[in-house]
Amino acid sequence: MTPRTKRILGKSLVVTMIAVVATFGLSFTARLALQMPIDWLSWVECTFIPILIGMPVSAYIFSQSETIQDTCDKLEKSHAALREAHDRLTFVTSHDPMTGLLSRGEFIARMDRKRDEGEYDTLLLIDPDHFSVINDKHGHSKGDEALVRIAKALVYGTRPGDSIGRLGGEEFGVLLRHVRKEQASTIAENIRRLIEGSPWVKGQQDGVKVTVSIGGTEIPPGADTQDVLRAAGRCVFEAKQRGRNRVSFDYAAKWPVVKP
Repeated sequence: MTPRTKRILGKSLVVTMIAVVATFGLSFTARLALQMPIDWLSWVECTFIPILIGMPVSAYIFSQSETIQDTCDKLEKSHAALREAHDRLTFVTSHDPMTGLLSRGEFIARMDRKRDEGEYDTLLLIDPDHFSVINDKHGHSKGDEALVRIAKALVYGTRPGDSIGRLGGEEFGVLLRHVRKEQASTIAENIRRLIEGSPWVKGQQDGVKVTVSIGGTEIPPGADTQDVLRAAGRCVFEAKQRGRNRVSFDYAAKWPVVKP
């Protein structure tokens, strides 16, 4: 006998016993009130009628209740599985699979947020120095390892509310919320030092080490996202030109005036 059957029979027996007791109480009370005799037929009726009627009816009701509960449990599990699959799909489509950072599209979408008057964010573009050397001398697996280490350093060196994304093959972006140039320069320098000082397993041979050049620019209200990316990219280029492994905010972007 299955647990389900045991539950149904147990509940049905309890209900039937209650029905028998209730029938005896009502029937005998009525007979006494009407001064009717209580004979053997009264005992038989009060015993077997509730059993013949109550037992199958209650068993059917409890069986249907069990079926409905099983269906609800299955639906709940299916809903949870669908929700989990949806969350995984959402994460996969909005994040880089190798580093776990935001994808380019999701990062750009966050850059496009509307900013109030006087509200500034700052964009940092991070580009590894001589990255092709790591791939050429140590293989692409070590190149991927370097990118993952850079991603971890970016997460460690920023605040929980900032956005970090992988914008291209080896380019990363950091969107610093409500941060102006002065504070952003300090954050960028800390990131640069953190990456430079990160331990590199089997990567220091032949003078090879992982460093990055970082370019940054403020994002004023109404600024065009592509203009911001170009300005930050120009700063990265200047950092490379000045010897790499440095931070540059020197490119002065002339933002178009946005009319209300």
